[in-house]
Amino acid sequence: MDRERQRWEDRYATGDAGRDAPSDFLVAHAALLHGRALDLAAGAGRNALFLARRGLRVDAVDRAFAGLQLAQTAARAEGLDLRVVQADLESFQLPRSCYDAVITIRYLQRSLFEPMQRAVKPGGIILFETFLIDQQAVGHPRNPAFLLQHGELRAAFASCDILTYEEGLFHSASQSAYLARMVARRRSPGVD
Repeated sequence: MDRERQRWEDRYATGDAGRDAPSDFLVAHAALLHGRALDLAAGAGRNALFLARRGLRVDAVDRAFAGLQLAQTAARAEGLDLRVVQADLESFQLPRSCYDAVITIRYLQRSLFEPMQRAVKPGGIILFETFLIDQQAVGHPRNPAFLLQHGELRAAFASCDILTYEEGLFHSASQSAYLARMVARRRSPGVD
C-alpha cells in the first residue's frame, strides 16, 4: 500500500471523518442533481450520503477502504441507495453516459476531466470544487499538482454549458480556502 493511501486509511480508521458536513457548494446546487450520481474521491461519504439522503442513487468511488466502510455503514443504517467502489482513480475506467450527475469535491486529477464529461449523460450535471494555486499561501494542499491555475477548470470543461463558475477565497464553518467551483451541463448531441 502506498504512503498516500495509508495516510487516508489511517485518517478514516478513527471513525471521525464520516461525520463531516457536505460541501456548502454542493448543498447550494443540490436541486440541480437527480437520478443516478457518481461521487469521485468520495472519502468517508460526506457528499455521497448527502445526495443519497435526497433520493439519488449514488456510486461512491475512493481508494481508501476504511472511508468507504464508514459511508456504507451509515448508508445501511439509514436505508440509503449508496454503492461503494474501492478503486484507484488513476486506473479506474469511468463508464460512458451512465450518470445524471458526477461530482468531485476537493480532489484534483486532471486525467479525469474528459472521462467525467463522458460519464455524465447528455444534459447531465458535473459539479466540481477544488483548490486553486493561491491555496499554497494559506494551507494544505501545497503541491501544484493538486492545485488549479486560474481559469483552468473552466477551460477544461469548455465543451459543456457552464451554469456556475467562481474562483476565489471561500469561507465555511470548518475552513477558509482558495477554490475553483463549477456547475456544468453536458451538451446534448448536435447542440452548440
